[in-house]
Amino acid sequence: MRRAMVLQHTLIHILLIALGISAIFPFVWMLSTSLKDTSLVFTYPPVLIPDPPMFSNYLHVWVHAGMLRAMGNSFFISITSQIGNILMSSLVAYAFAKIDFRFKNILFIFVLATIMIPFQVTLIPLFVIFRHLNWINTFYPLIVPPLFGTAANVFLMRQYIMRIPNAYRDSAYVDGCGHFRIWWNIIMPMAVPMTVSIAVLSFMWKWNEFLPPMLFLSSRELMTVPLILNIFRSEFLVEWHYLMAASTIALLPVIILYLFAQRYIISGIMLGGIKG
Repeated sequence: MRRAMVLQHTLIHILLIALGISAIFPFVWMLSTSLKDTSLVFTYPPVLIPDPPMFSNYLHVWVHAGMLRAMGNSFFISITSQIGNILMSSLVAYAFAKIDFRFKNILFIFVLATIMIPFQVTLIPLFVIFRHLNWINTFYPLIVPPLFGTAANVFLMRQYIMRIPNAYRDSAYVDGCGHFRIWWNIIMPMAVPMTVSIAVLSFMWKWNEFLPPMLFLSSRELMTVPLILNIFRSEFLVEWHYLMAASTIALLPVIILYLFAQRYIISGIMLGGIKG
């Protein structure tokens, strides 16, 4: 019996190691390609460790392609838009989770229904509105709409807040607190895992967003990271060594952020996904 369990665990570990290697190999190949000269990208048999490594690819991407400015633009858009997104989504979620009012469930269904509307459906109306506001080729179309919250974040926050006992809210009522103070001083500190989860996931989504920046931004100085990555691709040529170097640089902030916040993400999503 013990031998069978050891064999089973060994096979499981071998399978997991194989899956882990297969998952990480594309990132290793991306790093390898980013250090190659253009003549070595498609050599056969493939070269995993280039000799010599072309670190100048990173210098070219960082300085001449404008990667530094693009990362600054992406950081600014991602952080400013998500601060309002998190605050507004949590406030709406608190109302749906802890306040009783007429048609609450119906309104919540309407909020969730907006998730099913593809961005392509609202693409032309949004462009027309932003053009009349003279917001084209500015950061406003990318920052202002998320400030009002998103349905997915409202759903996750509501599910998490519903797990918080109503005794905390009732005690605050007795002490004379209103809804805003209860939300800010009691609910938000207790919802830190879900708040961090939403912040990280929303940041990653905004950091990798391609279609809206491509639609609303045209100046090279305002380009975000995905747009800079796209300049290494043309109709007949792809500069793979530069593209992989730029992709490696663009991936680092997301990896670092996820490593620091992964325990909040896992616990937040697990608890938020359970029905309250």
